[in-house]
Amino acid sequence: MAIVGYVRVSTQEQNIERQLVALEGCERVYTDRLSGKDTERPALRQMMDDVQAGDIVRIKSVDRLARNTKDLLTLLDSLLEKDVSVFFIDTNMTFSNNPVSKFMITMLGAVGELERGFINQRQAEGIALAKDRGVYKGRPGDGSTTRDVQRCKANRMTQQAVSEELGLGIATVKRHWNKSIML
Repeated sequence: MAIVGYVRVSTQEQNIERQLVALEGCERVYTDRLSGKDTERPALRQMMDDVQAGDIVRIKSVDRLARNTKDLLTLLDSLLEKDVSVFFIDTNMTFSNNPVSKFMITMLGAVGELERGFINQRQAEGIALAKDRGVYKGRPGDGSTTRDVQRCKANRMTQQAVSEELGLGIATVKRHWNKSIML
């Protein structure tokens, strides 16, 4: 029997330390730095392949495993069919291959999905209010980016130098490189 951990953060910049601290004592920790929008994550796939009957998978929270109920149920079913238990630290809940666990998994996933919906709704409402008050500007429009890139180009800077100077990705610089505007 092995105790393993699974960690997921959405971007390279996000800190995994909080999750790693919660997984101290695990024999192995699998880490993905990808969005949870789909289940094709390298470390998740590796963990799913590696675990065996009797193993326990520890995860900080339900949303680290999946972002929607369907994916959560699919992943947990796959693990439970292999007779692997799953322990979510934040809820202090262990799921194993029994009907009560499957019911609880469905409820947890649905609550998480509902919570994400509420967060998205509040965010959209906040942005709409800020726009009404004139304080939400969003990203600068193409005009300013194109203008900045064209100024650098006129100064005979390379695309790479423009990228570094303006803090833009090279693809963004290339997209604005040949646009014509009034300087």
